[in-house]
Amino acid sequence: MPSSPRDPAPLDALTQRAEDLESLRQAEHDTALAGDQREVTGESSTVSQHPADTADFTIQRELQQTTQELLAREAAQVEAALHARATGTYGLCQSCGRPIPAERLAARPEATQCVDCQRRAETGHGAA
Repeated sequence: MPSSPRDPAPLDALTQRAEDLESLRQAEHDTALAGDQREVTGESSTVSQHPADTADFTIQRELQQTTQELLAREAAQVEAALHARATGTYGLCQSCGRPIPAERLAARPEATQCVDCQRRAETGHGAA
């Protein structure tokens, strides 16, 4: 028998997802480039550096920023799902109110929208 959104398995998966994201955020923070380019490279000036070195540094900063943004977005989704659990609405689509399939919650325990509403939100085609 398939599990319902209110079964313990999806809830435990949601808690695990929150813990995993926090670990990822901490690891990203601990390994992130800190300071300005001179501090990170040990150079006293950025003027004498080869353009390829500067470009590499820039790409690393952009990747770091993108990673931080993705982790923050996922953490916000987890927080919304935890809030829904606390208010008794976990497993219901926040857009259309229909139940989110157990398969979706098993794959993405932080899901707060059904697949159709999530697709519409991602493509910018309006709400349900």
